[in-house]
Amino acid sequence: MDYHLENVRTGETHSLNPNRTLIGLAEHADVRTSDLGSYLAALIVRYPSGWIVHGLSDNPRATYNGEPLRVGQQITPKYGDLIEVGDDEFRFRSPRGPASSGDHDSAATPSCFVYVRGQDGQEECRAVDHDVLFGRLNICHVRFHDTRLSRLGALLASHDGRWYIHTLSKGPIGRNRRAVTGFAPVEDGDELLIGPLVVRVELRVATDEPAPEPEQYEHDPDAPSADTIKDETAMTDAGGTEESELPLDEGPRFNVEKLKNSGLRLDNWLKNRAPDTAAPAHGISGWFGAQKQKLNRFWFDTPEASSARGLRAAEKYDEAFALLDRAVRAHPSSPELLRELFRLYDALSLHELCYRPLRVIEKLATDRGGSDPWVFENLAHLCERLSLTRAGMFDRAMSYWSKLEKVTGVSYARERDQARAKKALREGGFIKADS
Repeated sequence: MDYHLENVRTGETHSLNPNRTLIGLAEHADVRTSDLGSYLAALIVRYPSGWIVHGLSDNPRATYNGEPLRVGQQITPKYGDLIEVGDDEFRFRSPRGPASSGDHDSAATPSCFVYVRGQDGQEECRAVDHDVLFGRLNICHVRFHDTRLSRLGALLASHDGRWYIHTLSKGPIGRNRRAVTGFAPVEDGDELLIGPLVVRVELRVATDEPAPEPEQYEHDPDAPSADTIKDETAMTDAGGTEESELPLDEGPRFNVEKLKNSGLRLDNWLKNRAPDTAAPAHGISGWFGAQKQKLNRFWFDTPEASSARGLRAAEKYDEAFALLDRAVRAHPSSPELLRELFRLYDALSLHELCYRPLRVIEKLATDRGGSDPWVFENLAHLCERLSLTRAGMFDRAMSYWSKLEKVTGVSYARERDQARAKKALREGGFIKADS
């Protein structure tokens, strides 16, 4: 079914381009809204299975049928549906009038992993289980401050069992060195060029093997009592559980003190580890050494970081740390593993342990002749937090904001002023804003 958008106030109609229709106040938006709207509020495309509306804004005044249109949300439009962006209202209309959209069965979507590499050569792996925005705005899931990246550059979205890449900027993005001006399906191994970012995509199809059925136990009057069976739960004929004297395992899934002590040992190991002193080789031996390093990085670092990320998402924190502890000791020069270690500490609010992985990543980037803005930003926030209990950390936070400003060319005066204001409130003093 073909649609167009009708401006409720003016009656003007906008034809929908099936490859890309952008709604917002951006200069390249297909349906322009007022200055009270969002930079880009929504993307409308037509997949092989039908039309879809993608939410692109966190503006509460961007709604769909009165409900907030959230970032990453997908909606199948119907005749008469209403999109509100600020003071503008648009209804879905069709030249042929109302019609049913037709239901279809959604296929299973393969697991997606994206490997994002910036201009500094640092690569980060992300396990993707939702639509992903690339750009400079705060709402973006993959955010870089490089001005060569659009405010909203691209959208990686899944629909009906497939992944698609959408361009949201004025110019095209690249897929396997070919320009994409609307959207294109993504296959396993594809390489995307989004501004200065190189994004490699891996898709893994889940197996169709059914999960094993849980073993059922029938009531046996001659069976041992609950006092002698510690690992089984008696089952009723109706399939429910009977009460027993066995305590339920309602405790935490990890021992935070044990993990903290193990983290301190790893922190001390990283701090005292002797730096790599081998001089870089040149010629053919240097080339072979570089290839070996790339293979080691691929086969050892990235899969382990991905596995640890999955364990962290499943709240298996002890297992995640044990895996990272072994991996970091085996590959201490891996930024990917150190990033995941930082994220694990951060998820558990072990902020005193977050500093060391970030500092090691910073040193690795410096040794390789580059810098990592992501590390500078996280160190600035972390040092500000640690300054509550550790003297000198506040000055380090200000230093990292300055480093980030120098590397990205973006002003962080507001962040520095906010940090100074919080410090002044704690100490009862006054602040002096940046000139």
